[in-house]
Amino acid sequence: MFGSLLFLLVGVTAVLYAQTNTPTLTSSIHLLSGETSLPAAAAAQTPQTVTSDNPLYLPLITKPNTLQPFEQEVLDLVNQERANAGCNPVTANEKLVAAARGHSDDMAVNDFFSHTGSDGSSPWERIARQGYSLGNGGENIAAGHSTPANVMNAWMNSSGHRANILNCAFTEIGIGYAYLANDTGAINYRHYWTQDFGTPR
Repeated sequence: MFGSLLFLLVGVTAVLYAQTNTPTLTSSIHLLSGETSLPAAAAAQTPQTVTSDNPLYLPLITKPNTLQPFEQEVLDLVNQERANAGCNPVTANEKLVAAARGHSDDMAVNDFFSHTGSDGSSPWERIARQGYSLGNGGENIAAGHSTPANVMNAWMNSSGHRANILNCAFTEIGIGYAYLANDTGAINYRHYWTQDFGTPR
């Protein structure tokens, strides 16, 4: 149905491609200092909201700033790539983690894939709601990748995502992963990922 690689503009860049018969989505967006809203192309894409009775499996959270195993593995892979590029490591920030997890959960439960939340929120609004004072920031999202290695491989092979991961100005990160086992909606990728990068003011 899909070609091996189909490009779709969302914010900075987005990629929709199929491996075997399972479509996988990735998308990235970057906020420059002083910007407060999404670019028009990204803002114009309003997600479709669908309620679901399917169970959503979320990691047990003991502390808000504690990364779960998949999230920690993504952080480790991010910092390996940053070290290879000569950047300092990013550290997990509990407010960015809350924003990223909230968005991954939102995409899974409400059956959409977008930087715009089901409530119309931008990444920067979701980050601000958590009390994070953002100077510069970036967001990567992905769906359909079942492991941290797979999602990182996809992000690193996309220029927009790679730019966020290897932006040496970013000092902090939030990573959110949600898994919806019986994902039978229109957007049924089961695995939903968000990276929110930030440099505080």
